[in-house]
Parts: sequence; C-alpha cells; structure tokens
Amino acid sequence: MPRKEVLFTFTVGVAISLSANFQYGFSSTYLNDPVDEFKAYINESFTKWEKHLSSSQIDLVFNLISNIWFVGFFCGIWLSPLLNDRYGRRVGFISGNTFSLLASFLRALSIITHQPEILFFARLLASICTAVTYQSCILYLQEASPTEYRGVMSFISEICYAGMTLVGMGLGTDQLLGKHLFWLTAFAIIPSFLALLVLFFIPETPKFLLIVKKDKEAALKSVHFFHGKSSNARGVLDEIEMEAEADKDEASFKQGTIDMFTQPHLRKALLLSCAALQNTVALWSILLNSTQFLQDAGVTDWDNELSKWTSTTMSLCYFTATIMASALVERAGRRPLLLTFTSINMLALVLFTVFAELRKAVDGMKYGCVFALLLYGFTYGGAVGPVSWFIPAELVPQRYRSLNQSLSYAINTLSVVITTFTVIPFYNAIGSYAFLILYIGPSIICMIYLFSYLPETTNREIHEIVDELKGNKKK
Repeated sequence: MPRKEVLFTFTVGVAISLSANFQYGFSSTYLNDPVDEFKAYINESFTKWEKHLSSSQIDLVFNLISNIWFVGFFCGIWLSPLLNDRYGRRVGFISGNTFSLLASFLRALSIITHQPEILFFARLLASICTAVTYQSCILYLQEASPTEYRGVMSFISEICYAGMTLVGMGLGTDQLLGKHLFWLTAFAIIPSFLALLVLFFIPETPKFLLIVKKDKEAALKSVHFFHGKSSNARGVLDEIEMEAEADKDEASFKQGTIDMFTQPHLRKALLLSCAALQNTVALWSILLNSTQFLQDAGVTDWDNELSKWTSTTMSLCYFTATIMASALVERAGRRPLLLTFTSINMLALVLFTVFAELRKAVDGMKYGCVFALLLYGFTYGGAVGPVSWFIPAELVPQRYRSLNQSLSYAINTLSVVITTFTVIPFYNAIGSYAFLILYIGPSIICMIYLFSYLPETTNREIHEIVDELKGNKKK
C-alpha cells in the first residue's frame, strides 16, 4: 500500500478506536482519585433533600455508583449480537454512541442538580452503550483492516483505551479537575459528540456487507475505503468469500449458542478466549482501588500524594507499553507476546504481595509495591490487554464472531464483578494475599491452557485459523 493510503487506514482506525474507547477509558478511571469529593457530593446531595447518611451509607452509595458499571456492561454485552449482527456493525456503533452522548449530559446534570440517582443511571447507561460500541470497534478493526495490519490495527483500540484511562486518571487529580466535579463530568460531552459525528462518515465493514448482506458492490467500495484505491479489492473479496464458504458448513445462526458449546473447534475457541480474558480481570480492581492498596501497604508519603500519583503513573506506563508493543505485534506474533507479557504481569502481582508483606518488617519495602504496580501497568499494556481483547474475534468464523465476543466478554464480566466486590473484604481480612487467591491462581490455570492450545493468528486468514482449531493443520 502507498504511504498515504496506509496513513489514511491508520487514521480511520484511530477514529474508530477513540469513538469506542473514550467513554470506556474515561469512565473506568474518573472516579479513582476524587473519591473524597464524590463522597462529599453524595453527602451534600442527600443533606440538601433533608436526608442524613452515615459514613457507611455514603460508602455504600458510592460503591453502588462505581460498580453499577459492571452490571450495565454485562447487560450491554447481549445487545451486541442483536445490533451488530442483525443490523450491522455501523448501526451498533452509532446507536451505542448516541446513548453514550446522552449519558455524558446526564452525568454533568446530576452534579448541578445534586441528584446522585441521575449519576447512577447515567453510569449504568454509559456502561450498556460501551459494551456495544467496544464490540463494534473490535469487529471493525478485525474485519476492515488489511490482513497484514490486523494485529497492529487492533492494538490501536488498546492504545486509545489506555490513553483515555490516563486522561480520566489525570483529570481526576486535585491539580486538575478532581475538586470540580461538574467540569470533570462535563468534560466528556464534546469528545462523546465528536465520536458520534465521525461514525457517519465511515462505511460498514466489507465482511458484513459481503457475507451477511450479500452486497458485493458495497463490499467492494468498503474495501477501497479501508484498504485504499490501489488495493487488490477483488482479491480481498475472494478471501472473504472463502471464509463465507467455510461458514456454509456450520449450523444456522439461531443455533449459534448451542454450537459454541457443542462444536469442538468453537468450544475450544470460546475456552481460549475466556482463558486469555481471565488474565485481564485484576486490572479493574487495580484501576478502581490502586490508591487504597498502596496506602494499605504503607505508601502514605507526602500526604498520600505518592500513592495517588503512582496510580496515574501506572496508567502512563500502561499507555506507553501499548504504543511500544504495537510495533512488535506483527513481527513477534500474538502468541509469544501474550504468553510472555502475561507471565511477567502475574509476577508483578506476586511481587506486590511479597513487598506488601515484607514491609511489615522493613518499612522501605513499601516502595517495592510502587515498582510492582508500575510493572503491572507496563506488562498489561504490552500484550495482556490488547491481545486478550481482540483474540476472540480471530478464532471463529464470521457468523460466530460477535457471539464468541459476547459469551467470552460476559464470562469475563462475571469474573470482574465477583472479584471487584470481594477484593476489598478479602484484602481487609488477609491483606495482599487476596491477589494470590483471586487473580494469580486462576491466571496460572488459564496460562497452562493457552500455552497448550492457543494457535498463532498473525498474518493468517480467519479460515486458516479455524482449520487449525478443527485439527486440520498443525500448530
């Protein structure tokens, strides 16, 4: 591809990724640093309406607002097959972003009206929409990208997510908007509007147009848009038709869910997807509670500023690693990157546990916890997050792609909900050993399965990967 066309393709990839990941990343972290301000807002809001809450009740309301995200995300996951498969990736994307923009308005409205109930509903709505748009984003990047750029294009999604977590974390600090909750929440309105606007100029993916809509002319135009005018569009359509031909032997879409559990190669793909995503579960607890974990480990230097800025620096390490690893994914391959970085990622949690316990004997060991969190953020961005989130779309044929995403994402979300709600009680009871039980143990089991069965997907067409999972080709 000529340089101008490559640049355009990547620009479109960035636009698609930001359209999904601004809301996702920002919403993941804007509550982290200004915890005290949000609790004060809750207290003031109820007091204004002549209702007085105890500190434990305020904590309960805050936790409900914070953790309703996972409930909404779980519900939104099941909207994806309906919108993205029946009406198209574009319809799912635009619909999700429309309501996501509404959620951004409602968040700001909740602050000026002192209505925490509106904030609760807005966060629920944003999470439902984000589940749809994120899956739309991955499907776009997987189905519209040239095969040789599919990995790095999919990495763009994680780069944008990491960047937006950094934005949310940074804006939430006292030095920026952490003490001004209206402006913190209102900040999301303009990016959410731009995310919706840009999608009207991006066509449907060529695979959906050809395989589902049977519209070869529209698919040809879509290939030219995403791959460039000089691309061999006919050759691209031939490869897509090979995937469609492989799909003909599968059961109907209505039987898709049954197939995912009864067809050996689809079941293996689902298990591999779940195993990869299991390694991402700890990130949510760390994004939401990293400051508290560090303070419990004794990192209270400079009036607790060190623990807060460590959380922000961890997001910076995460963001930096995604950029660095995007240059390696097509050369090193998905499998080696995922297995290597996940191993180091688990080691980082082990180190945090060790340093947190040693700190009880030697106070200086608490700084080892800072190092462990920074290492965790870097290795997560290096491959754990990026590869794990897009690998489900690379393991199954077209008609099962959105369904495999929904099933594996739903199982992942259940794991996140369980661990997020239990990590603080566990941490209060047994300290940092909670990481060993909730995260490290399950990840080791999943790593063994990935090491044994995960195929390499780099620079391979989907039908070739499916053949390998069927046992038609050796790894």
